Amino acid sequence: MEGKISLPKMPTVPLDVIADITVRLPVKSLVRFKCVSNTWRSMIEDPNFVKLHLQHSLKTGSNHYLMLKSYNLYTVDFDSLNAAMGMDHHPLYAGPQWQTEAIGCCNGLVLLRNSEEDLALYNFSTRMSHLLPGEPIVMFQRELSRCVFYGFGYDLVNDDYKVVRVILGLSQDPEVEPEVGVYSLKTNSWKRLKTLPVGIRWLFSPYYYSFSADRGYGVLVDNALHWVSPLDPQIGRPNLIIAFDLGSEEFHVVPQPEYEHEIFEMDLSVLRGCLCALCNDKESWVDVWLMKEYGVKESWSRLFRVEQPRVHLFKALAYSKENDEVLFMKEDRKVVWYDPKRKRTTRVRIAGAPISFCAELCIGSLVPLSNSDGKEKLEREKNEKQDEKKKRKRKDDFLSKGFKLVL
Repeated sequence: MEGKISLPKMPTVPLDVIADITVRLPVKSLVRFKCVSNTWRSMIEDPNFVKLHLQHSLKTGSNHYLMLKSYNLYTVDFDSLNAAMGMDHHPLYAGPQWQTEAIGCCNGLVLLRNSEEDLALYNFSTRMSHLLPGEPIVMFQRELSRCVFYGFGYDLVNDDYKVVRVILGLSQDPEVEPEVGVYSLKTNSWKRLKTLPVGIRWLFSPYYYSFSADRGYGVLVDNALHWVSPLDPQIGRPNLIIAFDLGSEEFHVVPQPEYEHEIFEMDLSVLRGCLCALCNDKESWVDVWLMKEYGVKESWSRLFRVEQPRVHLFKALAYSKENDEVLFMKEDRKVVWYDPKRKRTTRVRIAGAPISFCAELCIGSLVPLSNSDGKEKLEREKNEKQDEKKKRKRKDDFLSKGFKLVL
């Protein structure tokens, strides 16, 4: 018939090809694509796809950003580091005058805290959340003066996300034992450890931990959380690195290298997936050490020494994409790039950032929170209803134009 246009038949793209393309996309785009159809939603929510997307992000350095932790929380895109965005959509947000701590970030999930009884896990990319159940704390009832340490990470051995809380009483009463609780997302419950090493009491030092709240948060490397027990020259106690294995749920001490100097202040970080120790003399230099093979003392390697007057770097955040500079947090709450070859620091100015803050490198992911108070189920049901509504609308449009549907 004259005027009739013949359109070529569009080829069907295999789902595995679509998955190979979409695994490279940002999380926000993938969350929107879940509304395309049930097929797309099933693909994006598939555990294998979630794992592949996370692995791709870790391998390529994509979907990374900084979380700025001050009186309020902010996020900054790591590729640009140009503007901070307020994170006022998290489940514990109670207004600009209420401080929420971001204790640790792992695989896109962050542990938030308003109090010891008000904790939540939150995926800031998908905005799914899960409130942790309350756990009675015996020490709170008998010990008014105390120090609390936290750690959060993924237990690769048991495929579980765990929260560790260590409560130390500050009294000299030998009968007041440290209290260690471990929360499992898989079981959605807490349990209290009964056998603890004597050295765990050495974790606390009032002056040391008053300097930075981040020091009370465990550093996750090789399926273990790590804290520093600071040196005490008066009793001859050196710096200790105390670790808690998430798989065996036991404490151990990590071996350290033979340092050139004995008196310095130590801070821990993660750099290139390895345990990183920053040794500050707080006057003129900072040594940056990397444990290239976990648990092996001989694998410690001093990457470089930063020699500057009154320099104090207390957290290594990440290498640059070119691997020629390292991003650090400074004592005066600044973010700086350091070039080891040129031995030069450059301050990073972030628009909208608070005056004083701590920072942590985080990654965006699709990791679900299966115990998220039914929110995922509600979202899925909502999307299914929207799909059905679209189908009915298309059917009504066809019928209204006189088309006969062939089922």
